[in-house]
Amino acid sequence: MAVVLAPIALIAWWIIQKRNPQHGQAEALSIISSVAIATVVTFAVIQAIPYGRNHTNPPVTGEPKWANPETRDLMVRACFGCHSNEVKYPSYANVAPISWAVQSHIDEGRSAVNYSEFTTSSRRGDDTIEVIQEGSMPPGFYTRFGRHPEARLTSAEIATLVAGLKATPGFSEGH
Repeated sequence: MAVVLAPIALIAWWIIQKRNPQHGQAEALSIISSVAIATVVTFAVIQAIPYGRNHTNPPVTGEPKWANPETRDLMVRACFGCHSNEVKYPSYANVAPISWAVQSHIDEGRSAVNYSEFTTSSRRGDDTIEVIQEGSMPPGFYTRFGRHPEARLTSAEIATLVAGLKATPGFSEGH
């Protein structure tokens, strides 16, 4: 976001420095229109930055041996949006700077644990049960404002998911 706001702030600062206090209201309108133009130009220019637009998923190389289909279904709903190679990108993920934030969150999620590379990665699901029970996953920003309602699990679904994960190899001690 700083990359987007810095040019706008710089142009606004330059305009304010050049203003003549004797021009009054006309000068204020000129400043507002200049800032608006700078904002539109900056927005148009950042669309050329390709980061976050390559919406191809790497291949699935090794999912966990899920205890049952319901466990996988609940994981797909609540976790696979960032923690898998089966991400379904929303339409707004094509517009910078939103595309940058979406891709950054997906990269971060896959780095923490990727359920599509679970059996081929040294990273395991040891913390998965804990973060689900704590309510820290999925994060609030992911489901806020009605986005991704499928990721919001009821208490009963969370209990079912935790029980299924405890019975899935790689998610708890003893498996």
